[in-house]
Amino acid sequence: MVKKVIKENGLEEDFLKEKIVVSCYKTGLDVETSRKIADEIEKELREKEKVDTKEIRKLVLQKLKKYPEAKETYLMYDKLVKGRITYEDGSYVEIKKGNLYLGRFVKDVGEPGLSDIEEVEGILRELQEDLDHGISRQTIHRRTYILFLAVLRSKHMKKEDKIKAIELINEFRKRNGWKEFRLKKKIG
Repeated sequence: MVKKVIKENGLEEDFLKEKIVVSCYKTGLDVETSRKIADEIEKELREKEKVDTKEIRKLVLQKLKKYPEAKETYLMYDKLVKGRITYEDGSYVEIKKGNLYLGRFVKDVGEPGLSDIEEVEGILRELQEDLDHGISRQTIHRRTYILFLAVLRSKHMKKEDKIKAIELINEFRKRNGWKEFRLKKKIG
């Protein structure tokens, strides 16, 4: 049974199946389905002592093929929060500088993460278009949470821009009948 995971930076940590469950759940899947996927992945890895994160990512993407909206949410998290584009085989390209394609919104980017309010506005327009074209409300709801996290974690946005971005996200959520996101602490 797999005991260790080799991270991208070469460090090792204990294999925790619950991390897979949480990742799948955050894409919009229910807990039961998320747990089932994690169990399947753990079973596939049972012959290995160590596994790298790339292999786990590849297996998660394979399982999410059955749930296209969940898969797209997983990939969106990688783009917005991790600053990388994950490919079908589970590998990814980290975006350091250059163009990043976010759906129909193309943006020059520097380091990983959001850098300005225009990016947030563009992503919110895309989310509204997706909602208008039939993507489930639950999926869009979860994607606004990912966008909210990306704003909070951004190291490149000014404090004022973060506050404005959160206001825009909350306006979008209110228009769609959802509760606003509340900050647990002040933006520093």
